[in-house]
Amino acid sequence: MRKDRLVQFRKKLEEKQRQLVEEVGKTVQYGKGTEDDSIKDLGDQASSAYNREFQFELGNGDRRLLKEVVSALQKIDEGGSFGACERCGEPIAEKRLEALPFARYCIDCQRAIEQEARMAAG
Repeated sequence: MRKDRLVQFRKKLEEKQRQLVEEVGKTVQYGKGTEDDSIKDLGDQASSAYNREFQFELGNGDRRLLKEVVSALQKIDEGGSFGACERCGEPIAEKRLEALPFARYCIDCQRAIEQEARMAAG
């Protein structure tokens, strides 16, 4: 991949990393809220617990995505493996990388992985 394209992808990844770090930080702060559930009625306590759990699950997704972004940045730093499918080794289409610069698989392998997951779950 051309160096100028790698620079563009690096900038996109760094921006996404910054956004995710900010989101994960907000989620952590929300979970550490100083709300006193003892003065709430049972319905309010349940609602508050649900909201904390919901935010925690959102945070888990952000953490997984952050891990993918960091991995892509490491591939750029190491040189050579960024933009190559981790499953088949073929280049990932630049249009796919444009949309998802942290993509680990080419579109064909991604479809196969998703189909395998559906079959395993079903």
